[in-house]
Amino acid sequence: MAYEQKDGDISVFKNNKKETEKQPDYTGTALINGQKMKVALWVKEGQKGKFFAGKIQEDNYRPQSDNMKPISDALAQQVDNDLPF
Repeated sequence: MAYEQKDGDISVFKNNKKETEKQPDYTGTALINGQKMKVALWVKEGQKGKFFAGKIQEDNYRPQSDNMKPISDALAQQVDNDLPF
C-alpha cells in the first residue's frame, strides 16, 4: 500500500541533485489544511550546533518579476492565431 500524506504531515528527502550552495540540502512536501506545500531545508551551523533552516510555500508558487505580468485570455488567443503553425 502506497503512503498517503495526511493533513499536518511533512515528508523530506535528501536533495541528491544539489549543484550549488543556494539549493536546499533537503526537499519535500507538506499537507497543511488540505493544501499541498513545497518544503526546502538547509543544514546550518550555529552557536548551539547544527540545525535546519527552511522555507515552505504553495506547491504551485511561481515567482514573477515586476516587469512580467500575466497576459489576458484575449491577447493569448490573438498570439495563438498569429502563429504560423
